[in-house]
Amino acid sequence: MDVIDYLRDELKNYYSESSELLLSSRFDNQPRFNFYFQIKADCRFLLYLNWDGEGRYFTLKCLEFSDAALLTQLASDYTEKGSRVFNIGQPKSTLSFMYQGKNKLNGTEFRNTNSFPFDRNSMSGQDVMQCVNPEFV
Repeated sequence: MDVIDYLRDELKNYYSESSELLLSSRFDNQPRFNFYFQIKADCRFLLYLNWDGEGRYFTLKCLEFSDAALLTQLASDYTEKGSRVFNIGQPKSTLSFMYQGKNKLNGTEFRNTNSFPFDRNSMSGQDVMQCVNPEFV
């Protein structure tokens, strides 16, 4: 299973109302290392997954915006303008990790994350999602 697909599935399982934001076809020739997910409609938080592009290192951030209406407008603009539209979002929580295999993720850096019992050297995808859940941080 492709690691990006695995992480998409984990995100969708944890945030059942989530949806990935997609760029227009004019961006098709550019490599994608950044992925954005709305957690649910009328929410002021956005999840941002960054991949290093070559290896197994990822960063998952929960970005906070002033209100849900602003985020809805930015998500609409993202299709044509790209990720720079989200630059006004403030990181609420950040988790960096290394993918070792399905449900074998090693947390490498935690900032403002939810604290709950887990083994940072053997995290599941659900552990990663819970760490950045804005409802618990």
